[in-house]
Amino acid sequence: MSEKIGPMNLLVATNLFPDTKEPWRGLDNVTLVHAMRQQDPGLNVRVLAFRPSVKHWGAAALYSRPEDAGLHPQYFWAPYVPRLGGMNHRLFSFAFARALKALPRDFTPDAVLVPWLFPDACGVVLKASEWRVPIVAVAQGSDVHSYLNMPMRRRAILAMTRGISAIVTRSNDLEKRLARNGADERKVHTVYNGVDIHTFKPASRAVARDELKVPQEGKLLLFVGNFLPVKGLDLLLAAFARVVSSSPQPVRLALIGGGPLEEALRAQAGELNITDKVQFLGRHGASRVARWMQAADAVCLTSHNEGVPNVVLEALSSGRAPVCMDVGGIAEVVEPVLGKRFLVPQRDAGAYASALLDALANPPDEEALHQAAVKSFAWEKCAQQYLSLLRGEA
Repeated sequence: MSEKIGPMNLLVATNLFPDTKEPWRGLDNVTLVHAMRQQDPGLNVRVLAFRPSVKHWGAAALYSRPEDAGLHPQYFWAPYVPRLGGMNHRLFSFAFARALKALPRDFTPDAVLVPWLFPDACGVVLKASEWRVPIVAVAQGSDVHSYLNMPMRRRAILAMTRGISAIVTRSNDLEKRLARNGADERKVHTVYNGVDIHTFKPASRAVARDELKVPQEGKLLLFVGNFLPVKGLDLLLAAFARVVSSSPQPVRLALIGGGPLEEALRAQAGELNITDKVQFLGRHGASRVARWMQAADAVCLTSHNEGVPNVVLEALSSGRAPVCMDVGGIAEVVEPVLGKRFLVPQRDAGAYASALLDALANPPDEEALHQAAVKSFAWEKCAQQYLSLLRGEA
């Protein structure tokens, strides 16, 4: 495609983009795109949002959230056949090529952003590399942690890296994993996700608890995320039961999110005799999550693996200690601010409970945590780094 002078046309293609049925899907990606538009108001964005399916094919009857209408998202089913495993990027490429026909005729991409490596970025490169415009893929976590251990997917990912301009990893740990597996180190860049420092900020715990109808007495722990095996919530409940029995004052645990493990988690809470101390709150938007963080005393994360999850940055920006398993890239953002104090090295309920009790008894300075987030993780900084890569400047 020929060069042009004027505002950049950015095409975003990904399965991780929200709609009205799944407004939580790919929130970090849509927030990034909005942040880039704030930094470059002339940025002309079109989003092709895909949903993998073994049954459907073609356009999907899904609709964007009102706040995303300016990004012009269009939704499509992408064929995904589990038995094909490492060949699904070719099916995704076919779906991508067909979806391109829905773009306005006067929209010629100057750059392409593809969050998620396989099959999304691998499939897009098969078609878009012929355009000779910057293509930036984003490695988000399990697309590196899991897929590099699968031979066919690893080959597809490494082949994709040869036809792409840059790969963004959301932690240095992910960058090193890609390099160890043969990716061109010159193309891989760590850019930490941003955090909305205006929404996630310290505030009166008492006022937040009054608003949320949380008792003023006692301590409150908070989890935010999907109820999936990778999140290690069985360990969190086991550790929380120990905290309840050891704490000199009442302690509650609030869980924001949802997923297939909810029934099993409720059953485990019953077996541990902590049902009356655990709240399942369902899914909530960012402003409500921020209010719960302001009401809480610490934020919990017991994942088996992670990149740098948004909830850790949100906790820091809210002035709340994130008590985490020391996995993936979490230490990269927590240790410079808090040292290793709240990083638990082994998956042991007693060790994790001890870290929680420490956070409750000796909380860090909340304003210092917030200022550290402002300095390093504001969305404005993140968006500028992406824009540089998409313009071919980095």
